[in-house]
Amino acid sequence: MAELSETEIRNAELACHALAVDYADAVDTQEYARLRDIFAEDAAFTRPANPQELIHGVENIVAMFESRPRNRLTQHIVSNIRVRVESADRAVGTCRVLLFTSDVSDPGAPDFGRKASARQLIGTYKDRYVRTKNGWRFAERRGTISFHT
Repeated sequence: MAELSETEIRNAELACHALAVDYADAVDTQEYARLRDIFAEDAAFTRPANPQELIHGVENIVAMFESRPRNRLTQHIVSNIRVRVESADRAVGTCRVLLFTSDVSDPGAPDFGRKASARQLIGTYKDRYVRTKNGWRFAERRGTISFHT
């Protein structure tokens, strides 16, 4: 394999970084069909709250999210995103997540939004990325919870 240029490495890092942000946005807006543009066809995924259950395939990942209660609102704050490019088509990485939740039944307060649930979660995603014909995608995303309030 030919060595990658610094520009190729940076482009791959940026594309993989964007996946973490796009994932959070798709889940928080409940636009789960967008996950098809984020995960590879044969991707594997574990939810932070249930890391023992490995979900295989993008269609199963989308179906799992679509089965979630629609009244559950989430706001993922992602940070400390790290990506290490291993080859022209492979990379690995991690990111930290702070998750706030609420319920659609909470009417919220003018100028302050909805009240967040008392329990907040802080966790980590360990990611494997693959470059496909459609660009970089998650090959694997495994979540764990580190702390809660």
